[in-house]
Amino acid sequence: MFRHYDGKKFDPNTAFEPIPAGRHRLRVEAAEEATSKSGNEMIKVTFSVSGHAGRLFHYFVDGEKIQMFLDPFFDSFGISPGDFNVLNWRGKVGAAQVKHEMYQDKPQARIAFFILRSKQGELPQWQEASSGTSPAASRDVGSLRDDPEFMNADSDCPF
Repeated sequence: MFRHYDGKKFDPNTAFEPIPAGRHRLRVEAAEEATSKSGNEMIKVTFSVSGHAGRLFHYFVDGEKIQMFLDPFFDSFGISPGDFNVLNWRGKVGAAQVKHEMYQDKPQARIAFFILRSKQGELPQWQEASSGTSPAASRDVGSLRDDPEFMNADSDCPF
């Protein structure tokens, strides 16, 4: 079972480092419609971060100020304003300013704001997570379907 896992490679000192604060290129990995705890419509978005194995999560909750949050997002990721077909968002690359907030005495990375496309020129191009990270940590379960080694495993694949 799990013949590719090597527990000797686990380093508890670096396993859960937050994404550094600063400007980063992001890629939309998933987006889904949901309902907030208060009953408002919302969209939950999962982002990969250029050069990092970690993920960022962001929630757009419908309300009076939603326009000022969605307009920069649409521009940053090259999505047509008002395109709420979230399946079209997957794979789009944009950029954001990441900040750290304390949560249970630990820094947590959060998106402070999305960077307009016209202001992204100085950012490096998209880079996959560095080779020093675990391949499983740098991709989501859905991407395992595209891994020929995984698909040729001896067990029955449920998807």
